Amino acid sequence: MSSLPGIDEVRSLPAYFEMTVPEDYIDVNGHMNITRYFDLGAWAPWKRVEELGVDESYLTERRMSFFTVEHHIRYLGELRLGDPLSVRPAFVGRAGKALHGISFIVDESRDVIACTMEILYVHVSLDERRAVPVPDDVAAALDADIATTAWAADAATGLTLRR
Repeated sequence: MSSLPGIDEVRSLPAYFEMTVPEDYIDVNGHMNITRYFDLGAWAPWKRVEELGVDESYLTERRMSFFTVEHHIRYLGELRLGDPLSVRPAFVGRAGKALHGISFIVDESRDVIACTMEILYVHVSLDERRAVPVPDDVAAALDADIATTAWAADAATGLTLRR
C-alpha cells in the first residue's frame, strides 16, 4: 500500500475541477458513480500537461501527443450528492517516451482524499501512430514540474514506469 500525502500537500496542487457532486453523477447505490471518478481523474492531468506545452498547437503543428496506456484507481472514500470535491493532478515520473501521472480526488468537506487515479502515458507521433521520444522542451517542462511535486510519487505505486 502506498503512502498518501497530507491533505495540505495535495491542496498545494492546482485544482482543475472544483464542484459539488451533481445528481446526474449519482448511481443506484446513492454515491458518485465510478465513471465520474474516472472521467475527472483522467481529464485533470490532461489539463495540466496542456499548461506544460502539450496543447492544441502541439497536436496540430508538431503532430505529437500522449496516449493513455494503463491506469490504476483506488477508491478511498465515498462522495455523495452535494459533496464538494476538487481534482488535483501531479506528474510523478518520466522516461524517454513515457509519463506517469496521478490525480487526487479530494473530498473537500471531510478533508480527505476520496480517490487516486494513476495514469501511464506513452508519447506518440500522430502521423506514425507509434511511440516517439518526448521533445527536449516538453521533457524539460515535465521534469521541472515533477521536481516540484516529488512527494506525490509516494502515493503512486499502483503502476510502474518502464525506462
